[in-house]
Amino acid sequence: MNPKSAPGSIYTKSSGSGSAASSFAAPSVTSGSNSAVILDPLQQIIVDTFEISADLMKREKVADLRVAYAKFLDIQRVIAGVTAMEVARTWTYKKPTVTDIAKIYMSRSGYFNRPHKFFPKVQLLPGMEKWLDNKDDAPTKEEVWGDKQPSYQNLSDMLDLLESPDKKKKETKHKRKQKVQSSSHSEEEVVKGKGKGKAKAKKAGGGSQKKAGSSKSRQNDD
Repeated sequence: MNPKSAPGSIYTKSSGSGSAASSFAAPSVTSGSNSAVILDPLQQIIVDTFEISADLMKREKVADLRVAYAKFLDIQRVIAGVTAMEVARTWTYKKPTVTDIAKIYMSRSGYFNRPHKFFPKVQLLPGMEKWLDNKDDAPTKEEVWGDKQPSYQNLSDMLDLLESPDKKKKETKHKRKQKVQSSSHSEEEVVKGKGKGKAKAKKAGGGSQKKAGSSKSRQNDD
């Protein structure tokens, strides 16, 4: 598709239409605070080329994890799409950065501090990926979250608990290695110290004997 761009325009289309925008007039992409998403020309091209849903471009005051996950998946789709088009040499525009793409859906910090950080790991938690995807076979909230409320903080805590045994093993292994190295180093110093002491003692003894031998020799000469 040959996308049109309108510098500084606001992309609008009916939710779930699956077609590119034919008009850039009324700002229908809004959040609860009625703030519109202003796109730069490159972002407008991305929206038109990959037919990004207007619903995914809405900004929310309180992040819903399922909506955030849908945005995350769509960001990955667009990144993969641009890469594929570049390989095929059909992407004839400036190459967008991940930030350029992510900012169509949410703020830069909103993407890198949360979805980018947590969502690639959710498959480690039983049922979490399906729950976030919200398909027909998705488990219930209680099955996935227990008595916790769905939130980034609780998701972070659950992932930390899951990863902690491995982290502890690595830390314990590292501490043991350091202890062995430290112990070997101390023994080396002690051994070297003993060796030096013996050498000094031998040297001192050898000097005395030599001196005594010289005195005896002089006495015989006399």
